[in-house]
Amino acid sequence: MSLHVSDLTWEQFRERVPARTDLVIVPVGTVEAHGAIPLGTDTLIPEAMSDELASRFDALIAPSVPYGVTNTLLPYPGSTTVSSATFRAYLFEAAAGLVDAGFKRVVLLNGHGGQSSEVGEVVARLWNEKRAYAVAIEWWGMALKASAEIYPGTVSGHAGVEETAMILAIDPKLVDGSRARTVRRAPRRDVPRLDHPRSSRGEGRRRTRSRRIEGAGVLQARHRRGRDGAAGSVRGVGRDSLVSAPRMSVRRDRTRS
Repeated sequence: MSLHVSDLTWEQFRERVPARTDLVIVPVGTVEAHGAIPLGTDTLIPEAMSDELASRFDALIAPSVPYGVTNTLLPYPGSTTVSSATFRAYLFEAAAGLVDAGFKRVVLLNGHGGQSSEVGEVVARLWNEKRAYAVAIEWWGMALKASAEIYPGTVSGHAGVEETAMILAIDPKLVDGSRARTVRRAPRRDVPRLDHPRSSRGEGRRRTRSRRIEGAGVLQARHRRGRDGAAGSVRGVGRDSLVSAPRMSVRRDRTRS
Protein backbone atom coordinates (compact mmCIF):
# COMPACT_ATOMS: atom_id res chain seq x y z
CA MET A 1 0.00 0.00 0.00
CA SER A 2 1.20 3.50 -0.81
CA LEU A 3 2.87 5.61 1.86
CA HIS A 4 1.48 8.82 0.37
CA VAL A 5 -1.56 10.22 2.13
CA SER A 6 -3.00 11.52 -1.14
CA ASP A 7 -3.01 7.98 -2.60
CA LEU A 8 -5.13 6.48 0.19
CA THR A 9 -8.88 6.22 0.36
CA TRP A 10 -10.53 7.52 3.50
CA GLU A 11 -11.14 3.96 4.66
CA GLN A 12 -7.47 3.07 4.20
CA PHE A 13 -6.45 6.22 6.06
CA ARG A 14 -8.81 5.40 8.94
CA GLU A 15 -7.26 1.94 9.27
CA ARG A 16 -3.70 3.26 9.39
CA VAL A 17 -3.87 6.53 11.36
CA PRO A 18 -3.24 6.57 14.26
CA ALA A 19 -3.56 2.84 14.98
CA ARG A 20 -0.64 1.79 12.78
CA THR A 21 1.28 5.05 12.49
CA ASP A 22 1.03 8.54 13.98
CA LEU A 23 4.05 10.00 12.14
CA VAL A 24 3.77 12.15 9.01
CA ILE A 25 6.45 13.77 6.86
CA VAL A 26 5.63 17.05 5.09
CA PRO A 27 8.04 18.05 2.27
CA VAL A 28 8.36 21.84 2.13
CA GLY A 29 10.06 23.87 -0.60
CA THR A 30 9.74 26.84 -2.92
CA VAL A 31 10.00 27.73 -6.61
CA GLU A 32 13.36 29.40 -7.17
CA ALA A 33 16.19 29.70 -9.70
CA HIS A 34 18.97 27.15 -9.14
CA GLY A 35 21.42 27.62 -11.98
CA ALA A 36 21.86 24.30 -13.80
CA ILE A 37 19.17 22.49 -11.82
CA PRO A 38 15.37 22.92 -11.76
CA LEU A 39 13.25 25.68 -10.31
CA GLY A 40 11.61 23.05 -8.11
CA THR A 41 14.86 21.79 -6.59
CA ASP A 42 13.92 22.84 -3.06
CA THR A 43 10.79 20.68 -3.25
CA LEU A 44 12.15 17.78 -5.32
CA ILE A 45 14.89 17.00 -2.79
CA PRO A 46 12.69 16.73 0.33
CA GLU A 47 10.13 14.76 -1.69
CA ALA A 48 12.77 12.23 -2.72
CA MET A 49 14.12 12.05 0.82
CA SER A 50 10.63 11.48 2.17
CA ASP A 51 10.19 8.54 -0.19
CA GLU A 52 13.41 7.00 1.16
CA LEU A 53 12.70 7.70 4.83
CA ALA A 54 9.01 6.95 5.24
CA SER A 55 9.27 3.17 5.14
CA ARG A 56 12.20 3.17 7.56
CA PHE A 57 10.26 5.07 10.19
CA ASP A 58 6.80 3.68 9.47
CA ALA A 59 5.63 7.14 8.44
CA LEU A 60 3.21 8.47 5.88
CA ILE A 61 4.02 11.30 3.46
CA ALA A 62 1.71 14.29 3.22
CA PRO A 63 1.28 16.30 0.02
CA SER A 64 4.13 18.76 -0.46
CA VAL A 65 4.01 22.49 0.22
CA PRO A 66 5.82 23.74 -2.93
CA TYR A 67 5.33 27.51 -2.65
CA GLY A 68 7.56 29.29 -0.19
CA VAL A 69 9.33 32.51 0.71
CA THR A 70 11.72 33.54 -2.07
CA ASN A 71 13.46 36.88 -1.73
CA THR A 72 16.23 38.36 -3.88
CA LEU A 73 16.23 35.60 -6.52
CA LEU A 74 12.83 36.80 -7.70
CA PRO A 75 14.36 38.69 -10.67
CA TYR A 76 15.33 35.32 -12.18
CA PRO A 77 12.61 34.02 -14.53
CA GLY A 78 10.40 31.38 -12.96
CA SER A 79 11.11 32.27 -9.33
CA THR A 80 7.98 32.88 -7.26
CA THR A 81 7.18 33.79 -3.68
CA VAL A 82 4.43 34.12 -1.13
CA SER A 83 4.61 36.49 1.81
CA SER A 84 6.16 35.31 5.04
CA ALA A 85 2.84 35.75 6.85
CA THR A 86 0.92 33.76 4.24
CA PHE A 87 3.50 30.98 4.25
CA ARG A 88 3.51 30.69 8.05
CA ALA A 89 -0.28 30.66 8.24
CA TYR A 90 -0.75 28.15 5.43
CA LEU A 91 1.97 25.76 6.60
CA PHE A 92 0.67 25.83 10.16
CA GLU A 93 -2.93 25.22 9.15
CA ALA A 94 -1.95 22.43 6.77
CA ALA A 95 0.14 20.71 9.45
CA ALA A 96 -2.49 21.33 12.12
CA GLY A 97 -5.05 19.71 9.85
CA LEU A 98 -2.87 16.60 9.71
CA VAL A 99 -2.78 16.56 13.51
CA ASP A 100 -6.56 16.87 13.64
CA ALA A 101 -6.75 13.94 11.22
CA GLY A 102 -4.92 11.71 13.69
CA PHE A 103 -1.17 12.27 13.41
CA LYS A 104 0.66 13.00 16.66
CA ARG A 105 4.17 13.54 15.23
CA VAL A 106 4.98 15.88 12.34
CA VAL A 107 8.26 16.22 10.44
CA LEU A 108 8.57 19.37 8.32
CA LEU A 109 11.31 18.43 5.83
CA ASN A 110 12.34 21.85 4.58
CA GLY A 111 14.34 22.22 1.36
CA HIS A 112 14.70 26.03 1.32
CA GLY A 113 16.96 27.91 3.73
CA GLY A 114 15.25 31.22 3.03
CA GLN A 115 12.25 30.20 5.11
CA SER A 116 13.94 28.47 8.04
CA SER A 117 12.63 30.91 10.63
CA GLU A 118 9.04 30.59 9.38
CA VAL A 119 9.20 26.79 9.47
CA GLY A 120 10.66 26.93 12.96
CA GLU A 121 7.82 29.15 14.13
CA VAL A 122 5.30 26.65 12.77
CA VAL A 123 7.00 23.86 14.73
CA ALA A 124 6.62 25.87 17.94
CA ARG A 125 2.97 26.61 17.23
CA LEU A 126 2.20 22.95 16.58
CA TRP A 127 3.33 22.15 20.10
CA ASN A 128 1.90 25.22 21.80
CA GLU A 129 -1.50 25.09 20.14
CA LYS A 130 -1.97 21.44 19.12
CA ARG A 131 0.36 19.61 21.51
CA ALA A 132 1.85 17.81 18.51
CA TYR A 133 5.42 16.57 18.58
CA ALA A 134 7.01 18.42 15.67
CA VAL A 135 10.46 18.90 14.19
CA ALA A 136 11.92 20.92 11.31
CA ILE A 137 14.75 19.25 9.39
CA GLU A 138 17.03 20.85 6.80
CA TRP A 139 19.00 18.19 4.99
CA TRP A 140 22.09 20.23 4.12
CA GLY A 141 22.96 20.72 7.76
CA MET A 142 22.70 16.99 8.39
CA ALA A 143 24.95 16.33 5.38
CA LEU A 144 27.87 18.57 6.39
CA LYS A 145 30.21 15.78 7.44
CA ALA A 146 29.48 13.59 4.43
CA SER A 147 29.76 16.55 2.08
CA ALA A 148 33.16 17.51 3.46
CA GLU A 149 34.38 13.95 2.84
CA ILE A 150 32.90 13.62 -0.65
CA TYR A 151 33.66 17.17 -1.81
CA PRO A 152 36.76 18.26 0.13
CA GLY A 153 37.46 21.96 -0.03
CA THR A 154 33.94 22.80 -1.11
CA VAL A 155 31.91 25.45 0.69
CA SER A 156 28.24 24.53 0.65
CA GLY A 157 25.78 26.92 -0.91
CA HIS A 158 22.74 27.58 -3.01
CA ALA A 159 22.73 25.58 -6.29
CA GLY A 160 26.14 24.18 -5.36
CA VAL A 161 27.63 20.73 -5.58
CA GLU A 162 25.40 19.19 -2.91
CA GLU A 163 22.09 20.30 -4.40
CA THR A 164 23.30 19.42 -7.88
CA ALA A 165 24.42 15.98 -6.69
CA MET A 166 21.04 15.40 -5.07
CA ILE A 167 19.21 16.23 -8.30
CA LEU A 168 21.59 13.99 -10.25
CA ALA A 169 20.67 11.15 -7.90
CA ILE A 170 16.96 11.87 -8.27
CA ASP A 171 16.90 12.26 -12.07
CA PRO A 172 20.02 13.07 -14.13
CA LYS A 173 17.84 14.38 -16.94
CA LEU A 174 16.87 17.33 -14.76
CA VAL A 175 20.43 18.71 -14.72
CA ASP A 176 21.51 21.01 -17.55
CA GLY A 177 24.71 19.23 -18.54
CA SER A 178 25.81 22.11 -20.75
CA ARG A 179 26.16 24.28 -17.65
CA ALA A 180 27.16 21.79 -14.95
CA ARG A 181 30.06 20.07 -16.65
CA THR A 182 33.08 20.63 -14.44
CA VAL A 183 34.00 21.49 -10.89
CA ARG A 184 36.37 24.42 -10.76
CA ARG A 185 38.07 26.34 -8.00
CA ALA A 186 36.56 29.57 -6.75
CA PRO A 187 38.63 32.43 -5.26
CA ARG A 188 40.09 31.89 -1.83
CA ARG A 189 37.73 32.99 0.92
CA ASP A 190 37.60 33.15 4.68
CA VAL A 191 35.28 30.46 5.97
CA PRO A 192 34.73 29.42 9.58
CA ARG A 193 36.17 26.19 10.87
CA LEU A 194 33.22 23.91 11.51
CA ASP A 195 34.99 22.26 14.43
CA HIS A 196 35.94 25.50 16.18
CA PRO A 197 33.71 26.46 19.13
CA ARG A 198 34.00 30.19 18.43
CA SER A 199 33.50 30.08 14.68
CA SER A 200 30.14 31.85 14.86
CA ARG A 201 31.83 34.96 16.28
CA GLY A 202 34.36 35.17 13.49
CA GLU A 203 37.16 33.58 15.49
CA GLY A 204 39.13 30.48 14.69
CA ARG A 205 38.90 31.05 10.97
CA ARG A 206 41.11 29.46 8.39
CA ARG A 207 41.88 30.10 4.76
CA THR A 208 40.58 27.57 2.33
CA ARG A 209 39.66 27.10 -1.28
CA SER A 210 36.14 26.38 -2.30
CA ARG A 211 34.90 24.60 -5.38
CA ARG A 212 31.73 25.06 -7.34
CA ILE A 213 30.06 23.46 -10.29
CA GLU A 214 30.55 25.74 -13.24
CA GLY A 215 27.36 27.60 -14.03
CA ALA A 216 25.59 26.42 -10.91
CA GLY A 217 25.91 29.73 -9.09
CA VAL A 218 27.08 28.46 -5.73
CA LEU A 219 26.87 30.91 -2.85
CA GLN A 220 29.03 30.74 0.24
CA ALA A 221 27.62 29.55 3.55
CA ARG A 222 28.78 29.61 7.10
CA HIS A 223 28.23 27.57 10.22
CA ARG A 224 26.24 29.16 13.02
CA ARG A 225 25.60 27.89 16.50
CA GLY A 226 22.48 28.65 18.46
CA ARG A 227 22.44 30.67 21.64
CA ASP A 228 22.65 27.51 23.69
CA GLY A 229 25.77 26.41 21.82
CA ALA A 230 23.93 23.56 20.15
CA ALA A 231 23.34 23.31 16.45
CA GLY A 232 20.02 24.05 14.87
CA SER A 233 19.44 22.31 11.57
CA VAL A 234 17.11 19.93 13.36
CA ARG A 235 14.82 21.98 15.53
CA GLY A 236 11.83 20.53 17.25
CA VAL A 237 9.36 20.77 20.08
CA GLY A 238 8.13 17.85 22.10
CA ARG A 239 9.35 14.35 22.79
CA ASP A 240 12.85 13.38 21.62
CA SER A 241 13.23 16.70 19.82
CA LEU A 242 16.65 17.79 21.10
CA VAL A 243 18.96 16.72 18.29
CA SER A 244 22.43 18.19 17.85
CA ALA A 245 23.13 18.90 14.21
CA PRO A 246 24.90 21.65 12.25
CA ARG A 247 22.94 24.65 11.07
CA MET A 248 23.67 26.46 7.82
CA SER A 249 22.95 30.11 7.17
CA VAL A 250 23.79 31.78 3.89
CA ARG A 251 25.99 34.82 3.59
CA ARG A 252 23.65 37.19 1.87
CA ASP A 253 24.57 39.59 -0.87
CA ARG A 254 22.50 41.54 -3.33
CA THR A 255 21.86 38.53 -5.53
CA ARG A 256 21.07 36.00 -2.81
CA SER A 257 17.80 35.01 -1.20
